[in-house]
Amino acid sequence: MNERLSRRHVVLIGVGHTNAHLVRMWRMNAPPDTDLTCISNFPVVTYSGMLPAVLAQQVPRDQMEIDLVRLCNSVSARLITDPVIGIDHSSREIRFEARPNIPFDFLSIGIGSIPSFDDVQVESDSLVRIKPMQTFLQRMRTTLEAREKIEGKDHLDVVIVGSGVAGVEVTLCLPPFIHSVSRLPCKLRIVTRSEMVVPDLEPRTRRLLTDELDRRRVSVTAGTAVKRILRDSVVLDDGTRVPADLVIWATGAAPPPLLTRLGLALDPRGFLETDRTLQSTSMKGVFAVGDTGSMKGEPVPKAGVYAVRQGPVLWDNLHRFLEGKPLKEYKPQRSFLKLINLGDGRAVGQWKRIAFAGHWAMKLKHHIDTSFMDMFRVEDSMLDDNASNGTANELAMQCRGCGCKLGTDVLTAGLGLGQGAKFEDAAVIDSDETGSSIASTDFFSSPLPDPFLAGRVAALHSASDVIVSGGIPSSALANVVLPPGDPNSQQRALSDLLAGARQEFTAMGASLVGGHTIVGPRMELGFTVIGKSLGRKLIRKGNLQVGDRLVLTKPIGTGVLLAAHMQSRCSAEHYQQLLARMLERQHPWTQVTNDCNIEAGTDITGFGLAGHLLEMLQSSEVAAVIDLDAVPCLPGAVEAIGSGIESTLAPSNRCADASIEASEGLRKRPQYDLLFDPQTCGGLLFGVPEERLSRLFEAAEAAGLSTPVTIGEIVTQQDARIRVASGEL
Repeated sequence: MNERLSRRHVVLIGVGHTNAHLVRMWRMNAPPDTDLTCISNFPVVTYSGMLPAVLAQQVPRDQMEIDLVRLCNSVSARLITDPVIGIDHSSREIRFEARPNIPFDFLSIGIGSIPSFDDVQVESDSLVRIKPMQTFLQRMRTTLEAREKIEGKDHLDVVIVGSGVAGVEVTLCLPPFIHSVSRLPCKLRIVTRSEMVVPDLEPRTRRLLTDELDRRRVSVTAGTAVKRILRDSVVLDDGTRVPADLVIWATGAAPPPLLTRLGLALDPRGFLETDRTLQSTSMKGVFAVGDTGSMKGEPVPKAGVYAVRQGPVLWDNLHRFLEGKPLKEYKPQRSFLKLINLGDGRAVGQWKRIAFAGHWAMKLKHHIDTSFMDMFRVEDSMLDDNASNGTANELAMQCRGCGCKLGTDVLTAGLGLGQGAKFEDAAVIDSDETGSSIASTDFFSSPLPDPFLAGRVAALHSASDVIVSGGIPSSALANVVLPPGDPNSQQRALSDLLAGARQEFTAMGASLVGGHTIVGPRMELGFTVIGKSLGRKLIRKGNLQVGDRLVLTKPIGTGVLLAAHMQSRCSAEHYQQLLARMLERQHPWTQVTNDCNIEAGTDITGFGLAGHLLEMLQSSEVAAVIDLDAVPCLPGAVEAIGSGIESTLAPSNRCADASIEASEGLRKRPQYDLLFDPQTCGGLLFGVPEERLSRLFEAAEAAGLSTPVTIGEIVTQQDARIRVASGEL
């Protein structure tokens, strides 16, 4: 599939209830010649309506989360998780602290609200704010585990600050979660500045909830506010101290601090002021939705149901704005169904003035919540259907990153070299008494839709040959292929690519000194990297000695995870860990290997661990024993390859299988298949004499590098170059 750079840019800051609807609809009817960028502080969105059910252990955590990595990738949208610091109004660009600005024609801001927190002195780590909700459960778990270790405690005092629907619902659903973490029983207390709990509900609904609080022996301290949070208590505004081991903050909505830095009109409370079309009153083409926005002259409660109803209006106004048509007004509903989870399989409900309760009400709530979340889930069956219909046939596409490399058999034959031909990672272009000048080149199709990240990955990947040879990169030349399309978008993409690359080359002490660009069917980039050896001797593939231990600096699995990502099958959790390991800088290894007199090594890239190790063994005329159990794998890689996903280069890489001895049982394990997985920004593989092993690990730790792993040993030459074993280290 050929790429094309779009002329217009739609940007979403925050992907909550309203903006998520826009992403979902993008798959069905995306505006022509328009791209979509989603910006979120987290790679998942948490649906507040299902948090109580998760606390009550009624549904697993992932049921309340929208996986933005899969959702965005399924509609070819770019996802950025860097924090926004402002808007440049003159150029209509979003500003970031650590990456280039991005332009927008249409911008929707939906970052929700935060609990109000006025003039409270916090002198303890017992406070757990509900937001950001993505980290709420883990923060609460950490606090509970710490409190349980305090000697002499026979119970936990838990204070929930805030008595709105959210605070009461969390209170009623909280005990099962606490019991799953702590062996201690808990005493619950609600503290509220209101004179009663859930003051916005009808009297009969309120009575149903207060009766339930009484039945659960939940204390309520009303008409007062918390002023200080101490190690074992909270202090109220009248000076009363209330015991508290855990304080959960669930008060009313307040504007997030970012809103004051956007330069847009605010309402008296500090939320973004909009007109009835949801558009900012101070900037055309900028919209504020959900809790983030407040319509001028039309107060709307900060409740998720309004944000959900705004979704279709926003989608309509996106098309209207881009087409230059009048915008549609949003008319908020006057009432809506309220359902409150009691945590025991029942719910309390309110429809207009009617109050009700029961198991059937909870079943209704669960149905509504799960139906809403199902709209944003990217199921494998959906992807398969799209592929069979020809609408998203990514499955048949060649992989990117090192997965688009020529296979070793084709490469060897094309170069006119026989099997066993010796290649080195970096070529020597000059040598003197101070060392050698070395160079290497690498080039691939961009594995990521974000040019800035792609530039970083390409720079790190291209420099690894020089680094593993014992060199320090000094300069680089770029080769870039940009897709056709809007000239301004081409300029922006090139600028972002090079900005990402410069960031990484600068960290290595290298400069980007030139290059070449052309227009082609998809974004491709790479670098020729020039460096200088740190010592007089270079690290070479052919320097392995019998008895050397094989040491790997990164886990394997980038190829299969990138293939899964192309198919929108890589989860947010696994994608974030994949990205973190690919962006892990390895240039400090040059000093470490020089100090430890390491002489043998290579980097693990396109031909996979087995292929690159085989090159070393053939060059050194030795063999190796690999402990499959010791080979580290990226989270999610084993599951992905076990499900049948693999890089398009993996079948070619299996030519190395002819040189491997392994039992049938080991060959059937997914970890065995990962030996042939092509790596983008993969680790370095060193042959280390046993007597230098501990010194290498200590030097790596001192340099701040991730702990490497010993995966095998060099033995005398055998019929099979590689013997794969299990548990032999």
